[in-house]
Amino acid sequence: MNRVLMSLMTGILMLTLTACGFHLRGEANVPESLKTIYIQGLNIRQDSFGLQLKRALTRNGIQVLDTYKEGAAVMTVVENVFDQNVLSVGSDAKVTEYELETRFSFKVSSPSGEPMSDVITVQARRDYQFDRNQLLAMDEQQAVIRDDLNKQMVQNVLRRLSALK
Repeated sequence: MNRVLMSLMTGILMLTLTACGFHLRGEANVPESLKTIYIQGLNIRQDSFGLQLKRALTRNGIQVLDTYKEGAAVMTVVENVFDQNVLSVGSDAKVTEYELETRFSFKVSSPSGEPMSDVITVQARRDYQFDRNQLLAMDEQQAVIRDDLNKQMVQNVLRRLSALK
């Protein structure tokens, strides 16, 4: 009886998920002209965001070149900023909350050199509570949040690239 009930509940859950339109993300459908791309103005070997962007593009069937070659699309990085802003201060005039913000602006040119887009800007923000008594933990928390922001930004860039015609 218990096994039948679990099977029934699983079936209802699966039916509900498919009925609401849920599906796994899958690949980004970028235009054929962007299948080989050179990223100008971003270190894709050492910079954390650049490395994540390169890996995501490669996972989506896009060849990312280390040096420019004729016939490749070009993503030109206009701005890549990471800011840490004070969000709130306690009664003792010490910071109690920070906001981490990252902003990435780029434009894309076709393999023939014609612009495919104006400057595209994607950004993400997160805030976190700061405890000055736990500095090591706060550094680790900031690193984790920054990594999450980078992942979110990479997904935003992929969505914007797939929207180009």
